[in-house]
Formats: sequence, C-alpha cells, structure tokens
Amino acid sequence: MRKFIAILMLVFVAFIGQAQTKTTELGTATYADVLTNYTLTNTTAQYFVYHAAKEKPATQDYLVTLDSLSGNHTNVAVTLYGKKFTDSAYAAIGSTVNWKGTTADTTIVISNATPNRYTYYKVLFTPTGTGTTKVNLQRFKIYLE
Repeated sequence: MRKFIAILMLVFVAFIGQAQTKTTELGTATYADVLTNYTLTNTTAQYFVYHAAKEKPATQDYLVTLDSLSGNHTNVAVTLYGKKFTDSAYAAIGSTVNWKGTTADTTIVISNATPNRYTYYKVLFTPTGTGTTKVNLQRFKIYLE
C-alpha cells in the first residue's frame, strides 16, 4: 500500500510540475495566439513549445507580455529555441531578452530574420529572485520563405 501511495504522489507531482508547460500545434497555420495566463514563480524555469511542421524554410516572430504580480523578480530571461526532430537538441534562435522587472509590465518581441528549417520551437522563461510574474499573452508567427 505504501508503494502505491508513493507512486500516486509521484504521478501527482509530475502533473503539477508540468501544469504550466503548454504545447501548441500550429498544423497548417503559421500563427498562434496563446491567451491563457501562466504564472512564473520564484526561480522555477518554465517553457512553452510550438510544433510547426512546415516544408519550407521559415523566419519567426515571438511576442510575449509579462506583468509583475508580487514580490520582485530581479530578472526574467526569455529565450527562443528551435529543433528539427523530436530526439535532437534545441539550438538558440537569436539572443536572450532580459526583463529586469523594474516596470509593472512589459512586452518582449524576439524576431529572427534568418530562415531556418525547425519543426519544434521552445520559448524558455528563466526567472531569478523571489516573486511572481504573469505571462499574459503569447503570439508566435512563422513566415514561410
């Protein structure tokens, strides 16, 4: 019985740990709006994945609005990554954008003008300090070249 409870608790923890991670399928579209609010807490990194299997090289734009909720994140680093296959490693696309949390809210745009052939895109949020920040809105657009 103890083993069953321990396994059940591990499954529950796994679901909680992934509750804020979302995968968005673009299918035949080249644009996605994620309107769901997510909360970044303390130093817990979170990521969002966009699956965009296209047969042409593409450039990308990613927009996110962040809103400081409580406490003080001293920095929130936002990085866009891409990879070609499920079992390959992610590569950074462009530079990391840092928000120092000195304003109540901000909009970050990451633009990539160099065509690539990625199928999976990951946006990683890495907060530092103690506090909470709300991810209000995310927009991801790929431009087929």
